[in-house]
Parts: sequence; C-alpha cells; structure tokens
Amino acid sequence: MVVEVIGSIISGSLALLADAGHMLTDSAAIGLALFAMWLSGRSATAGTTFGYHRTEVLAALINTLTLWLIAGWIFFEAFRRFFETPEVHGDVLFGVGLVGLVVNIIAAFVLHRAAGESLNVEGAYQHVLADLLGSVGVIISGILVLAFGWYIADPILSVVVGLLILKSSWGLFMGVFKVLLEGTPDNVDMYRLCSEMEDVEGVTLVHDVHAWTITLGYHAFTAHVLVDPEYPGDSGELLTRLRKIAQGFGLTHITLQLEHSAAGCEEENHHVDHLIARSMAEAEGAT
Repeated sequence: MVVEVIGSIISGSLALLADAGHMLTDSAAIGLALFAMWLSGRSATAGTTFGYHRTEVLAALINTLTLWLIAGWIFFEAFRRFFETPEVHGDVLFGVGLVGLVVNIIAAFVLHRAAGESLNVEGAYQHVLADLLGSVGVIISGILVLAFGWYIADPILSVVVGLLILKSSWGLFMGVFKVLLEGTPDNVDMYRLCSEMEDVEGVTLVHDVHAWTITLGYHAFTAHVLVDPEYPGDSGELLTRLRKIAQGFGLTHITLQLEHSAAGCEEENHHVDHLIARSMAEAEGAT
C-alpha cells in the first residue's frame, strides 16, 4: 500500500491511488474478519442463545459496503480525469502494478482455502480479489501509456476496476442479505424434505416448517410433525428417523415437535404448499 501511494504521487496515476486505497481497506477487512471470528467463537449465554455466530455475517456486510464506497470514489475521481487528463508515468505505473499483483496473488491464495467456509472470510477474500483485479488494471494502464501514450487509459481502467469490484461483491451481498432475512438455505429443498418426512410410517403431516442459516455451514430447522394417534411404534425412534432425514439435507440445529392433534395450532403458519407441489408432480407423472 505504501509503495502504491508513493508510486501514485510520482506517476500521477489515479489507478495506483485507487488500488492503494483499496489495499488499505483490505487490511481493515482482514482485521475485521479476524475479530469477528474470535467473537463468534465465544460461548452462547442466556442472552445470546445462538452465540455470536452472526458477527461473521455482519462483518461480511460491512466489508461489502466498504467495497461499494471504494467503487463510488473511483468512479468520481475517474469522471474528473476524463475532462482533465494528467500526464502519467507508464514505467512507474507498470512496475508498481506488477509488485502489487504478486502480493495480491499470494494473499488471495491464502484466503481462498477458507473462503467457502465462512461469509466473513469470503468478504475479506473478495477485497483481496478486487485488489488483484486493480493491480491487473494498473499493469494494463501502464502498458498502454508506455506503448501509445494513452493517458486516458488510466481513468478508463479505473472505471473497469470499479465495475469489477461491484460485480465481485454482489454475490457476497446477496448471500449476506439472504442470511439476515432468515431465508431457506440454498442446499435445502424444502418440498422434498417435507415429503420424505411424511413418507415415514406414522407421520400424517409436517407443518409450521422453518429453515434458516445462523452462519455459513450452520443451518437451523424447526417443524411440527402430526403423528397418527393410532401409530403403534415408539415416538423416540420416530423422532430419530425424522432427525436423520433432516440431517441428510445439511441441517444441523434441528428441533422437531411431535403432535397427535392439530387442535390449538390455528394461528401457526403451516407451510404445507409442498403438498400442492407434490400432488402436481404426481399428476404430471400419471399423465
């Protein structure tokens, strides 16, 4: 980052300064990710029954928003330079960009191994990945300046980098957004899950179903299971079978309530539209 700041002053390059600013937020993003991981490892209490796992999701959200602020600043500065394009030293631009590329490739390699296991680490990884793209843009800008004297390439490549930052951060934002909305995990087919549970002997209906993500890899599931009052089997064994079915869908925190009557559950959100989907599928199969 220090090298890029010095290089931007010497060369007059916006692309280098933008990349340096982004590298500063990279450090903050990784620091925030480490703090969130430490905080999420604290034990649950009576006041925080799910612990502090969501701090990782909030850290990912903060990282996403900072990426958007950086992109906005890059667009603003690039717009100014389109009308007053300063002279840029292509050799400095190329050399510093090459050093930045090597550093960011190493950082991206280190973070990539754990990025798929945590939205928090994914946020830090996206920062470094966007910075890597920034270094590529700086190198291309330096080549164009050296080869053709195209000083306008500097703000143009800055805009391209800004767009790439927005694109790379959008998927992260949608993942965070879905977790905060308590959306159903992507790997859970709720219709199939309910149908498989209802295929178990003794089960009449699965209703009041909820599935959501606490943090990446930690999915919760609750449901009420209406059991045939004349079912002769052991309710403990039935509950174990149902839990194994839910675990097969990647659900980890499972709470099932066995009922023998639908009385008293009029106010519940029953979520039984899977029955409609199943009957439609059976009807199509019959035709």
